[in-house]
Amino acid sequence: MRAVIYLLVLVVSAIVRPAGAAVPFEQAFDEVRQLRTADTKAFSEALIRLEARKPEASPLMRERLRVLQAHRMVITGDTAGAIALLKELSGPGMPDPLRFEAGGLLANTYAITREFHDALQTLEFVLPLESSVADRDIRHTVLQSAGIVYNLVGEFRIGLRYAERMLSESPTGRSLCLNGNLVLESRLGLGMTISQQEADDTVRNCEAAGEPILAGFSREYVARWHHGQGRTREALQLLEQGLEPVERAGYPILIGQFHAAIAQYRMALGDRAGAASHARQAVTLLAPHTSLLAIVVAYRVLYEIEEAGDDASATLAAYRQYSDAERAYFNDVKSREMAYQVVRHQSLQQAQQIELLHQKNQLLELQQRVSEQRAQNWLLLALVLIAGMTSVGYWAYKTKRLQVRLKRMTETDALTGISNRQHFSGRAAAALGECARDAEPAVLVMFDLDHFKQVNDRFGHAAGDWALRRVAEAARPLCRNVDVFGRLGGEEFALFLPGLDAAAGIRLAGDVQARFGAIDTGAAGYGFRIAASFGVAAVDSAGYSLATLMHQADQAMYAAKRGGRGQVRVFETAMESDTFEMSPAPIDLLRRGQRDDVTNPAATQPSDTNAQRAIA
Repeated sequence: MRAVIYLLVLVVSAIVRPAGAAVPFEQAFDEVRQLRTADTKAFSEALIRLEARKPEASPLMRERLRVLQAHRMVITGDTAGAIALLKELSGPGMPDPLRFEAGGLLANTYAITREFHDALQTLEFVLPLESSVADRDIRHTVLQSAGIVYNLVGEFRIGLRYAERMLSESPTGRSLCLNGNLVLESRLGLGMTISQQEADDTVRNCEAAGEPILAGFSREYVARWHHGQGRTREALQLLEQGLEPVERAGYPILIGQFHAAIAQYRMALGDRAGAASHARQAVTLLAPHTSLLAIVVAYRVLYEIEEAGDDASATLAAYRQYSDAERAYFNDVKSREMAYQVVRHQSLQQAQQIELLHQKNQLLELQQRVSEQRAQNWLLLALVLIAGMTSVGYWAYKTKRLQVRLKRMTETDALTGISNRQHFSGRAAAALGECARDAEPAVLVMFDLDHFKQVNDRFGHAAGDWALRRVAEAARPLCRNVDVFGRLGGEEFALFLPGLDAAAGIRLAGDVQARFGAIDTGAAGYGFRIAASFGVAAVDSAGYSLATLMHQADQAMYAAKRGGRGQVRVFETAMESDTFEMSPAPIDLLRRGQRDDVTNPAATQPSDTNAQRAIA
């Protein structure tokens, strides 16, 4: 929900004098556009006065006035109406600067409604239009939108690139505040160092610009950095000093995030009573927003307090709340990351299709030339026909080869060379049907690489891609000709083994895990260990349904994750129940493995604190 606040802050901010008839329409328009405050009433009144002067405006300014009207729809909650209007204004036939401005707001609105796939697709066509925009304020607004959206989906390097690029153009006022804030968020997400001067300047710039909300976000980033450096008392002092201005700003989400962080730091310093008080306030404020990291932090504090007591039932209830919130948060993070991967893959496919069309156009042009030459004279007809037929045959051959290659690309994961999710599902379903017909056993093994997000964040996506290729190379030799091996997405893989039972699946999982442990990452210049959590499901429990097999294997894999990672678990019926009792290992893991994910979450996860943010 922080993204909602950010995006709305970008839509409306600091008051300037309202437009009146005494100034030209363009000047009045700029004054209303620069109206930057949480006082939506003042913005709406100024816009109404500007709309009354519409007859004075040029055709382009009338269309830009409609962009302001879309702003008003967003801040009043009519996101559906705003999306419809902005799609029209950013569509073909409109001037490029208008499409750029309207498209940037459209991406923001999609982010507010958590339609990240549409937001990223919108940025794909908006950002190439930047060169046609001379207004620096409009360019910065749209680039800030892009930076925040990319941070939301975990691509902090892209967000940092946009922020540093805008800072190089010497912004002032609110723009300087927001860009500095975006730099802090991106560097925290990448686990990079932040200087004390840089942290202090960002908070000071936001306060000087009269932006209490952005100043609050900056304080939270700086506090998180202090805590990550072992300066928990400094982090606590910074948040407690900023709590009153944040409460005056009146945004429940931001207030709840402050209380959750204060509870976390007080707990770390041994103040259980103070931690409990702030954690309960955070839960009250954030209860409707179950996918926020802040509510995960608050529930964790309450669970740790109950765990230290003697009431087992209260401890179990607190743990369930914590576990449910944590699961909702990680599911939300994964969906945002998946949206980026899908859009990136679609862009690659589109580029390939464009290239194919280009080749087809070349063939058509060649055929047209052949037809023109044939009409010139009969003497050259035979030569022209031979040349034309040869060319057609050549291009037909090239086209056929391209079609074969494209078909192979649609079935194969481009990074690892094994089956992609769609092809894996089709082959596994067919093999499972044959097992059902012959009443033969079958088993599905799913595995997910442990702590893979940390590899990407610390060593970069090139290291992550290298690891995924090594994983596929390590597991593939263990597969028979009848087995199906595929990458389901991200760092998740699956093996379908017809004719084998669960015991064989367990043995194979152990062999695969051993081969992972033998991978030498140091030879490639990295320093991390590759391991995975495995889930095994057989037709004995799932029947001959691929969907049920995958669901049960996923449940078992999740149990392995919660049980300490690096394990192999076979599906049990109890895993389907919310009351499924885990061994003590998951709790120990949560204390140990989630310390980076929760106490310093931006170092390993997309910044959830911006998960509801949009920009004007």
